[in-house]
Amino acid sequence: MTRAEQKYLKECKEKQFIESIKGQKIDGKTKGKFRLTDTWKKFRKLFDKQVDPITLKKLPKRYNLHHLVLDPTRYTELDEDKFRPHANSTHDLIHLLYGYYRKDKGILDRIKEELDLMVELNDGKDIKDFLKD
Repeated sequence: MTRAEQKYLKECKEKQFIESIKGQKIDGKTKGKFRLTDTWKKFRKLFDKQVDPITLKKLPKRYNLHHLVLDPTRYTELDEDKFRPHANSTHDLIHLLYGYYRKDKGILDRIKEELDLMVELNDGKDIKDFLKD
């Protein structure tokens, strides 16, 4: 079999796999298999040069591509407007906060209040700044 034929066969198998899981509630194992496809890899590359939209910092080499749509039956819908690239810690924070925020929008105000107070009480310094002295 030629390389072109192998490539074509691989593309056909991938297309068939993606079609077979479209609209299905897919589990973690299937999500992992989907993320190994060329379709996913090409899509993910679209975000490689972006910054984390929360921290505005350069993305690490291993970043999370956050699905804004959480419905597992829509996992294979690759629409750029429904994804955000995040550093791992930002991604974890987003998911943690979302669990509270969806039920109580006031959480962000309370967090801001606490952070503002910390800045005021610490003259804008971080723990690292105090450890230097």
